[in-house]
Amino acid sequence: MEAQASGCTYITAGHVFYTDCKKGIPGRGLDFLRNVSAAVHIPVYGIGGIDAGNIALVRDTGAGGVCLMSSLMVTEDVTGLMKAMEE
Repeated sequence: MEAQASGCTYITAGHVFYTDCKKGIPGRGLDFLRNVSAAVHIPVYGIGGIDAGNIALVRDTGAGGVCLMSSLMVTEDVTGLMKAMEE
């Protein structure tokens, strides 16, 4: 809410799921992302451990989108990964 009040036009919220970028720290979970998304009127982008296997769960939280890092860095088929994310 502070970011929104400060004039931000979007925010990222995470890390949603466990990710190697935050080794040893559990993800905050889908309820966290759902609560952040419901608390503001600007787009919220989920980040952290998001891949083709869980992106649908993230979409169901009301988040405006996702940010990817690890899944893009380890894939050998970026086009295939992005297509899988659309399904």
